[in-house]
Amino acid sequence: MTTPVLTSSQRPADTRQVRAMFDAIAPTYDLLNGVLSGGVHRVWERALVQSLPVCHFGSCLDLCTGTGALVPRLASKFERVVGADISPRMLHVARSRWKSLSNVTWVEADAQTLPFESASFDCLTVSYGVRNVPNLRQGLSEMWRVLKPGGTLAILEFGTPRNQLWKKLFSLYSRVVIPFIGGIISGERGAYEYLPTTAAAFPCGDEFVTLIQESGFEPLFTRRLLGGVAYIYVGRRPAEE
Repeated sequence: MTTPVLTSSQRPADTRQVRAMFDAIAPTYDLLNGVLSGGVHRVWERALVQSLPVCHFGSCLDLCTGTGALVPRLASKFERVVGADISPRMLHVARSRWKSLSNVTWVEADAQTLPFESASFDCLTVSYGVRNVPNLRQGLSEMWRVLKPGGTLAILEFGTPRNQLWKKLFSLYSRVVIPFIGGIISGERGAYEYLPTTAAAFPCGDEFVTLIQESGFEPLFTRRLLGGVAYIYVGRRPAEE
């Protein structure tokens, strides 16, 4: 199966494109994440979850959950966890992989129009997914809406290194190595040309913190990882509005 809807020069125009791409790469998604990152992505995911408050009687929405990589750690911190993703094939992998977790439910959902009541969750996490939301401001608005006042928002996303030499080396790896290996293993080279492009175009660091603020969140802290290859952003919906 090939995915012609996305190329390296395109950003997602709508959710159909994003769904089609992630459905296509779902079977090899976890394998490739491990191969392409050397396992570093798991260290970053653990750091993201460790930044969250322990809330054994609360609820957490893991948005753009993919195959549910964060979910086991979240399930040990929260009474109820919802893993939501636009890709049904990603969710199929997640359900099969984590079927032993009794406090987790899985929901197919578009991040721009979440099917949850306002103020439903104590915490909301997103890992490696926010850059694939076609209307980023709308997605952030929905995240604000479904969080309870005082609730925590935690986002892990790729960025652009600040050091010029490191930036050039990482760009070369992203443009050449990732599509080559991703294409061989998944058979979907176009997807692995597209994904690094979205990372390079994403408004990382202070620029994304500004977007978070403009969406109504109070930024708490930002952590740069591996010189800016990725960032952790933590904020909250103000308790008093």
